[in-house]
Parts: sequence; structure tokens; C-alpha cells
Amino acid sequence: LRGGIPIDNEWAHRPDLPWVMVSTVDQFGSRLLFRGYGVSPKMRPVHAGLAGNDCLVILDEVHLSRPFAETLEKVRRMNGGPLPRRFQVVEMSATPAETKAARFVLQDADLEASPELRKRVTAPKKALVREVPGKSKPSHESLPAAVLKIVGKELAEEVRSVGVVVNRVRTARAVYRALKDARHRAHLITGRMRPLDRKRTLDDFADAVDPDRSAPPEEMTTVVATQAIEVGADFSFDALVTECAPVDSLRQRLGRLDRRGDFSARAGWAAPAWILGVPAALNPKRPDPIYGDAARATWEELLRLSGESPDGAVDAGPRSLRSFPKECRAPYQQAPLLLPTYMEAWAQTNPEPVVQPKVDWFLHGMEQTPQPDVNLVWRRDRSAETLRLVPPRPAEFLPVPIHAARSWLAGEPEEVPVGDVDSASDAEPPPPDKRGSRVVRWGGFEEGPQQVGLGEIKPGDVLLVDPARGGLYGETWDPTAEKEVSDLGDESQLVYGRKATLRLDEALFNLNNLDDLPTPPVPAQETEADTPQDELIKRWLNESDDFPTWMKEAAGRILKGFESHATKGSENGDAYYILVEKKAEAAAMDGSDRSSSLTGTGVTLRGHLEGVGAKAAEYAHRLGLSGEIQEDLRLAGRLHDLGKVDPRFQLGLAGGDEVARAMLDEPLAKSLPGRHGEWPYPKGMRHELASVAMVSSAPGLLKQARDPDLVLHLIGSHHGHARPLPPIIADSDPQTLRFEVDGYDMEAGSDLTEGPLALEMAERFWKLVEKYGFHGLAWLEAILRLADHRRSEEEAGR
Repeated sequence: LRGGIPIDNEWAHRPDLPWVMVSTVDQFGSRLLFRGYGVSPKMRPVHAGLAGNDCLVILDEVHLSRPFAETLEKVRRMNGGPLPRRFQVVEMSATPAETKAARFVLQDADLEASPELRKRVTAPKKALVREVPGKSKPSHESLPAAVLKIVGKELAEEVRSVGVVVNRVRTARAVYRALKDARHRAHLITGRMRPLDRKRTLDDFADAVDPDRSAPPEEMTTVVATQAIEVGADFSFDALVTECAPVDSLRQRLGRLDRRGDFSARAGWAAPAWILGVPAALNPKRPDPIYGDAARATWEELLRLSGESPDGAVDAGPRSLRSFPKECRAPYQQAPLLLPTYMEAWAQTNPEPVVQPKVDWFLHGMEQTPQPDVNLVWRRDRSAETLRLVPPRPAEFLPVPIHAARSWLAGEPEEVPVGDVDSASDAEPPPPDKRGSRVVRWGGFEEGPQQVGLGEIKPGDVLLVDPARGGLYGETWDPTAEKEVSDLGDESQLVYGRKATLRLDEALFNLNNLDDLPTPPVPAQETEADTPQDELIKRWLNESDDFPTWMKEAAGRILKGFESHATKGSENGDAYYILVEKKAEAAAMDGSDRSSSLTGTGVTLRGHLEGVGAKAAEYAHRLGLSGEIQEDLRLAGRLHDLGKVDPRFQLGLAGGDEVARAMLDEPLAKSLPGRHGEWPYPKGMRHELASVAMVSSAPGLLKQARDPDLVLHLIGSHHGHARPLPPIIADSDPQTLRFEVDGYDMEAGSDLTEGPLALEMAERFWKLVEKYGFHGLAWLEAILRLADHRRSEEEAGR
């Protein structure tokens, strides 16, 4: 859940399957507090419900996340009600706070019982503490020369892999560039990379730094990295060079040095490390934005220890650096008091209240709040039609702090410092100029691409960028880079597990260094060619010898059946074909009637309702909820889409064809195959609200429910609205809606403006929040809504 993982949202598809997720505090915490970064207001209750229930939260390096640890505990205590409260927190840290909670620690007896564990824990490591020349030079100017000197002149012949870890992305780029210029075999890894680029980079050097490699690499390999290497990276280097950081960060970095103890056992001496201090970065008058004064305090303690050592080296083994003063640890803040009124404000997800507390205070503390990320996506064609067919996917996202993205998009010449851990920024939003005053934001399938101002950019936004603008060097974030950036749109569809797509745009091939590919068919040839265009496309797909591996896979899948879409062309180039694999797949479930209903499966309304009810009850059973709750979810599923009986909705499902609608034996829930005509249902009208009105007209049917209020709320909120206020609009052409379930006849008018429905739904929401808890009610909503989504996918699969 960093925002760039290929399976980013798969965890939110099923509420009843066990998942192991790795996340940042921002991504998980914002979801827990109903304000998920990058999550639409309609889907926020689903993410909050899943994050706040049935979870074991393991908070790693808790000393770096103390405000969030406090928030987790307050959230845990705040939620109550009749639902099972399965929510536990385990804090992990080498330097935990004082607490009476039960602890697990490694004992000497454990080492005695395991020779392998003993070898790893007792592996000797020695670090030289060295000040970098140049008292006024920043790290990105002074460190490259110091690293070059060590790598080029001070390494023993036995050293075959070197890790270089620095504190800023800009510094990592500068060191990497210096090593490449000096013809060293170097690789760059940061958290500011697109996942596909990162995977390719890791594949290039994975064997050289594998802790379990059978033999040292033949050629010496140097890996330059930021704090991204401190966690989750199972690398093992023969030598390590690191910029000074707080002692807890240094211990993490040193954990990547001789990770199994094999190097010291083979060489017969301690694995070497260098800790470099940059005077400008350790200035007591200018605390570091990421580490405060902790790095400077650590440096002073390291100097003291090295001065006391006979050989000037500091013990850097796994059991060392543990008795440093507390000022040497990375700073943390306290979270503000989490009041019930704050949760009440956040629980109102759609529409949101005008005044509400800032979520980031409760994730990172109130002082120097870190900047959340936005996601940059480089696309050559950013038209609505192309993005609908080849939508942005997390495999191509580059996460960048929002202030750095704004500065770059505004064309500011000064680079905003960026790290790979939470950091505050003094950067003010830059004044927009002609180059960067507007940017394209991907609003999802319902809203499409939108032109927004820099001040309108929000955390988690997906921003679409012209590849000609540059922004990457060594596949990592570089706002000064002007070289065109590749467009990974089609490859990302495969990685994300969606329909295979190929844009037959010759300019795109050139951009992605695929110049050797045969010239593809274009729409301009369609009227002149004797051979049908689809046949020409198939011939082109079969000429796949020069295709890269991922493209061969896409071509193979597309050849089994595809749809070709001719673009309209634009000022960026001529019209071209977009090929989309023809396979059953539900539309994106973003809450819009069109995307969730126009699936071309012709499913009847009654069949869909029964299927959703059964699936919701099945999920609830698998989750261990009571039989009464299971049956209430089943009933809500059997009634949730009744409002679709509106004749105008049915006409839309028939593709605007009155004859086709008249020939229907019974109402539909999903559109007829190949019907994508007009959509006559009034814009802004919500069928789920009509469903509530219809069910309310049959009190005998509602008596089947243990909690009628819950059933009505689940029906009215199953597209993410009515939390707490339903979006009711006037109907200029009122219709009478009728349907029968279990022998109960239901009837309601489509114009809901005159009745008390809005007030009843709002009061019902708060009543249920009090009964089931903030996250409990969201969990029940998530179960029904995900049952609806998955049932729709199953129907499409048939």
C-alpha cells in the first residue's frame, strides 16, 4: 500500500480472505480514519471497514511511528458494539518505549541452540567514522567524491559487493552518476521509482547481493540506495558506506552488511563499513528536516567511540550501537487527543463536512507534519478515450511528496529535497506559471481525466504527465532531468492482472525504444485496404519476433480475441488503434451506475439480487458473524438494486432501444450484450435511494429483518453515498416504480424530494454508528458492497 504496488487494491476485493499487507503509515492510517489517500469518497467506507476490523496490525520500527501507535490504541478502544472486535496491535522495535505489555526478545539460550543464528548475530563488523571534506557543501555535492575514493582505493580484493546508503534521493542520484562516470558497475534503488522500473533494476543485480548466493559475484557490484533499503530489502553486501543518520537507522543499514555472516567467515576478518559525516548536514543551527538533531547527536557519539577504540573503528555488529543516548534516536512526536467528535466528522465520507480535523496530525503528530505523496504517471496520450481503455495502474505510479510535485509542475528551478521516509517541508506552494499552472488528474472511470490547478492537487492524486517533460534519471525521481520518460501503460495492465492492451502508436514505440517493431496498421488505411483491418492487425501481432517479453504475452492474449478502437488523433499525433483483449471482466466498480451496470451480460434483476444476497450471507458466515447479521445482509442484498426497475434505467440497459426494452421478460440488473447507447436515466439520480423508498413501502417484508434500520442503510449506502446525507434530486418526469419480492408488492415514486427520506436516512446513519461503532458499520457496508462487486464479476465471467 505504498501507492505503487502492482496488487495495490486487490486486498479490498474480498472481506473474507486472509491477506498479509505491507503498508506505509500514511496509506493504512488514512484508510483507518476514513480519509484514504488516493481512495474515492465512495470507496472510503469499504477501506475503513476492512482496515478497522479483523486485523492484526504489526507496527514495525514503532519508535519512528509513535503518534500513529497512539492513534491505533485510541481507535481500538473507541469501537464497540455487538460485532466481534478482532483488532490487535503488535509493536516491533529494537528500542521500544517503556511498557507493561508482554514482550518477545532474543535470548542467549536461543543463540546457543542454533549455530546458524549464532553465526548471524555474532558476525564481526567494523565501521570507520570519517568526516567528509567541505564544511559548506551539501551532501549531494560532497559525498560523491568521498564514496568514489572508498570504492576505488580502499576496498580489499575480497569485497565483491558494496552498498552505499544516503539520506536524500538527490544525493543518491549524484553518487550513482559519479560511479557510472568512473565506469563502476553501479545500480540505483530508491523508493521514488515506478514499480516496473524498480523490478527491472532489482533483477539486474539481485544475484550479486543475494544473502544466500553460493559464490561471490565475479564483477564487483555497487548499489546506491536511500532509506528505502532500511526495511524490506533482503540484501547482503560485503562492504557498506553510509551517510550518518540516527543510530536506529544506522543499525538498520548495517543489517544489510554481511547479513548471514558468510563474508567474515570466508575472509577471516570483520566486514568493513564507513560512516560518513557531512558537516553541512550535521550543523546544530539547522536541524535536518527528516532526522532533526538525532543524526548530529549520533555523529558526536560515534566520534567519541572511535576515539576510544585502539584502531579507530567502531563495533558495528548486530549487537552493537545499543547504548546510545536517547537523543540519538530518530525523533517522534505525540498525536493529538482523538476525540469522538473527530471520528464523527471523518465517518461522514460522502458528503464530507466542511470543517474537519487534519488526518495527518494523527498519523505523524502536529509539529512538522510530513508531506503525503501524490502519484505521477507518464502517458503520451492523455485523452479521455485512451485512458478509459488503458487506465492508469499502480505498476506505473511514481510516488512523490506533494510539495515536490507542485514545485516541479510549476517549473520552479530549485529542487525540493526528497527522502524515502516521512519528512516535513518548509516549501510553500509555488506560484503557478504558464508551464505548470494546470495539470491533468485521473478522476477514475466515472470522472475521467480532469484539468486542475496546482492548489487543487490532493494527497494520493494520480497526476498524468507528458513524457516529454522528463523527470527521471536512472529510473528514479529527478525533477531536473529533461530526457523523455517511457510510457508503461500497456505493460502495467498485464502486471495488474487486467485485460491485455496494446496501443499501436508508432510514436509511442519510438518513445519506449521499440523502433525495430514493424509498422502497425493505422485507421487512415481502413478505407483503402483490400484486406479487412482486423486481419491486418492479426498479421502485425503475429510478427512478434522482435517484441519484448511482456509484449509477446499481450499479443498472444489479444490474438485469442480482441476489440480494436480507433482513436480520434490529436495535436500529439495521428489516429491509431488501441487493441483490448476481449474477455469477460466486470467494469471498474467506482460507484457509477454506468460503470457497474453496463457490463453486457444481460443478467436479470431478480437473479442478480438473489446472487448478491447469497454471497453477502456467505461472507458474513465465513467472518464468524451471528446468524441474525448474516440474514440481514442476505435480505439487504436481495433488495439493494430495486430502484433499477425505473423504465429509464431499463432503457439504458437496453442500449436506448425501446423495442429491446419492450421485449424484456423481466427487468435487468446488467445491460444487454453489445448495448452501449444513450443513458436516459436522469443525471445525478441514485437508484439505491429509490430502492430504500420501495422497501419502506412494504413493512411486512422488513419484518423479516432483525435490524430493519441496518437493512435500509445497507441498501441506501451500497454505492458509497448517504454517509450521512443522501443525494436526492428533483425528477422532472416522475415514474412509478413497482416490484414484488416474497409475495410483497412494493411501490414508490421516483421523485423523492417531497418526502422525509433524506432526514430518515441521516438519522438512521447516526443511530447505527452508535449501535455498531464507526468501523463496525463500515465493515457491514463493505461486506455487502464487495459481495455486489464480486457477484457482478462472476456474472460477467459467465
